Amino acid sequence: MKFFLILSFLIHVSTLPSQRVINKEISVNGNIHLTESITVPKINRGYTLWLPDKTEAKGMVVFTHARRDTINSDEIIDYALSNQLAVLYTTTDNRLEFFFYDEKMQEIENYIQEVTTAYDIPKTNLLYCGMSLEGTRALKLAIYGKGSKSKYKLTPRAIAICDAPLDMVRFYKEMVKAKNLNFTSITSNEGAWVSGYLEKNLNGTPIEIYDAYVNYSPYCYAADGGPNIDLLKGIAIRCYTEPDVNWWIETRRKDFYSMNAIDLAALVNELKIRGSKQTELVITHDQGYHPDGSRHPHSWSIVDEKELIDWFIGIMK
Repeated sequence: MKFFLILSFLIHVSTLPSQRVINKEISVNGNIHLTESITVPKINRGYTLWLPDKTEAKGMVVFTHARRDTINSDEIIDYALSNQLAVLYTTTDNRLEFFFYDEKMQEIENYIQEVTTAYDIPKTNLLYCGMSLEGTRALKLAIYGKGSKSKYKLTPRAIAICDAPLDMVRFYKEMVKAKNLNFTSITSNEGAWVSGYLEKNLNGTPIEIYDAYVNYSPYCYAADGGPNIDLLKGIAIRCYTEPDVNWWIETRRKDFYSMNAIDLAALVNELKIRGSKQTELVITHDQGYHPDGSRHPHSWSIVDEKELIDWFIGIMK
């Protein structure tokens, strides 16, 4: 299905008692084709930036998901602003962005460059954050920033990811298994679109084109960490996970091999083996819940947001 770009460009600045909010949106119509039979609507590209009102920002927390609310803040925004940190939410037109292509990562880098330059935010104090696939994006964006194709060569001071899939060889196999098992509609549907989307963009399966999956992965166990892991050395990294394997077995028929926790533990271990001094695995218990109160260990709620900001401030010093 063809799509077109609406020439609509909006920057809205809202000034509240303790912060400034800048919202830039480029409206887009059309759909993202995940597989031949599964599509999702595109979202507006751009960013929402929260800034301390009366002081210069000492650094910036960066998320790659849409948060267009310019009126209501939340705990991480309030606490970051109170500690002179800006908070940026920035997106491409794909809410399920995998960063398969360089131009998508460059688009996000362009937004970060734009706001750091316009509002005098130190590029040396960036914290990339993300839950699940957003965490994968955080690592891939950092890896891209150290490569020859990056225009601005942005490197975060720190990265915090929560239960993100990193090893795409493992992840693909798990998605195919979930699709074929068909234990719940949630897992089977996810397995179908994720495996199909990986095949579409990496031009085959790991059996057919193994190197493409290894090169795409921020970390790959079967390839001794993969070609990208050394690019993460020198960046402070925190990996959060709540590996409640009994919950996964009972509700999803998944085990440790199916959980992203295995990737996070392996990444942290491999970075430590390679000499990293600021790499941590944070394991929680009974902290994973969705906003409606339902139990789910694959949730950002396992992250203590204030403690995370305190950790980042400590890294900045």
